[in-house]
This record gives sequence, structure tokens and C-alpha cells, in this order.
Amino acid sequence: MQVLLGWVVLSWGLFGFRVLRDACIGAWPNPPEKTNEVRLLLHALGSVESVSIHQVRDERPISARQKFLQFTPKPGSVNLNGADSALLESLPRIGPVLAARICKFREALGGFHTVNQLREVWGLKEDAATEIIPWFHIGAGVYRQICVDTASWSTMRTHPYIRSDGARAIERFRRHHVLDSVSTLYGAVSLGDSTIRRWSPYLRICESPSDSLQ
Repeated sequence: MQVLLGWVVLSWGLFGFRVLRDACIGAWPNPPEKTNEVRLLLHALGSVESVSIHQVRDERPISARQKFLQFTPKPGSVNLNGADSALLESLPRIGPVLAARICKFREALGGFHTVNQLREVWGLKEDAATEIIPWFHIGAGVYRQICVDTASWSTMRTHPYIRSDGARAIERFRRHHVLDSVSTLYGAVSLGDSTIRRWSPYLRICESPSDSLQ
């Protein structure tokens, strides 16, 4: 009687174990990360004959970013002024935070006039900048300029290069001089010619001197 009872208990135990095994292995259409650990454990116990330890692999799908990281963009293949944050984020060495910073800096500038301006993006390390800069071109270049002869101080001060001091210097110059070209600012503004050269891609004259006299 005891032998029969023992056999019944053992049979039910093996049946329950197989049910648990099938639930762990076959019940999930997309097994979670723990599935492989269960497979390895069952294999170690000798209950999964068809799965060798060399066949167990990560079954999670490869993300779009992982696929993109398998190759490097060709030189000059990405439009720096046209790429949105999603495209930038998909590039190697650029994550979501850095992509957002690049877009924010680009919008504040009014567009990049050279790809080397990427070095000015906060958080982009020099080694990463050296690697990624060759992938870009600037497309049509700067897409928004400031009317330096008519823009208000509050408008000019928002530009990352001009800021409050530059806007104040331009306003002071305009009170006493006719600003008929951007080159007029060279040697006239106390901030120096190198500063004006940095500004110049983002400045334009919107009114001719004759218009201002009418």
C-alpha cells in the first residue's frame, strides 16, 4: 500500500513539474528576460533534452538604434540643419539628451553655418565631436538672421553669441552712426573684430539708409 501511495505521489509530482516547465517555456509568445534563465536551470536539471546550453540566446528584438549602431554614417551624409531630434538620437555617440541640446542650440542660433559649431554644444565631449562632425553637412546653412539695423535689444540679446552686452553695444552704435552694412560694425564696436566675425553669419541689414530717412 505504501509503495502504491508513493508511486501516485511521484507521478503527480512529475506531472506538475512538466506543467510548470511547459508554462515557463511555451506559454509566452514573447518570452521575457527570465525565460533564458529558466531554460538554463531546467537544462541543468536534465528536464529539457532538446535545448543545449549553446542554443540559449537572448530572444529580445533588436531596437532601431541597435541596428543603426551596426554601421557608421558616411561622411557628409547627414544634414545638420535639417535633422530632427529623432534622427540625431539614432546616430552613434548621440543619445536623447544630447540630440535635444543640439536642436535647442541650433534653434537659438538660427542654424549652423559650420559643422564645427557642434563643439559648442554643452555635454558633447571632444572625442565624440571629432568622431561625429565628419558625418554632417550644413545644408542651406543659416535659416534665420537678425535685422541688426532695426532689431530691438530684447531680440538681439536672445542670440547665444550676441547676448546682453553685444546687444547693448549695437544699440549704442546705432544711436550715433548709420548702420548701412554689417561690415560697418568692424572696428566700431568695442567688443572687437573677432566677435563681429562670429556674429556676421547671423546678421543682416533690413532697411536701406534711404528707407530710414523717409
